[in-house]
Amino acid sequence: MNLSDESGLLFTSIEISFRGKTKTIDRVVVDTGAVHSIIVVDEVSDIGIFFEPGDTLVNRIGIGGEEYCFSKAIDMVSLRNKDFLNVDIDFGNLDGFNINGLIGLDLLKTGEFLIDLKNLKLTTDF
Repeated sequence: MNLSDESGLLFTSIEISFRGKTKTIDRVVVDTGAVHSIIVVDEVSDIGIFFEPGDTLVNRIGIGGEEYCFSKAIDMVSLRNKDFLNVDIDFGNLDGFNINGLIGLDLLKTGEFLIDLKNLKLTTDF
């Protein structure tokens, strides 16, 4: 999967499936400094992802500041050639940034991804 480098950020796309609906989310940053992946909730409201009773409220703190989110079990997240089934993903706003989410270490480590910075690729080929 090719990555695009925009001002030092590595962008890619992911696919999210929830309750029978699937959507590709573009402009998602590969972020090795993020422990958890987060998607902008406005990008997925059209496939029925929004806060519901039973979802977990979480507070994430990073370089961009403090972000209040909710965590929800998603049927499937696809990244590169890896499908993650029944995975918890955080959803929030990420205000002030022109990005639709962060792919954190939760998915990168579980999927055993390699970030090839020379060729700007996210791969599982070793």
